[in-house]
Amino acid sequence: MSVGIILLLILALLLVIFTLQNTVLISLKIFFWEVTDVPLVLTLIICIIAGAILAFALTYPKIWKLKGQLKETQKRLTKLEEQNSEALENPHAEGVEITGGQDDPSFFKD
Repeated sequence: MSVGIILLLILALLLVIFTLQNTVLISLKIFFWEVTDVPLVLTLIICIIAGAILAFALTYPKIWKLKGQLKETQKRLTKLEEQNSEALENPHAEGVEITGGQDDPSFFKD
């Protein structure tokens, strides 16, 4: 079994134990409403799920933007690598050594 499945099973077992230990009924006041006899565990689980959804909703636009920037950067990198390989295959005139029939092939003259 993979590690992820094992961790998920352990978390599910901990959730069951937590639920069985917290069977207290509470009265919940939400703005103008009052809900009575709500299990404490249900309230906690709903709050945790709502918090996770809220956190995901607030961070997803930033993740989406960063993924777009990453794709653009990868495209630019690919284009630059292609230009670099073309430049290595076809050097221009500045990279060619010119010998004009001189007796002394050294670059510096005396």
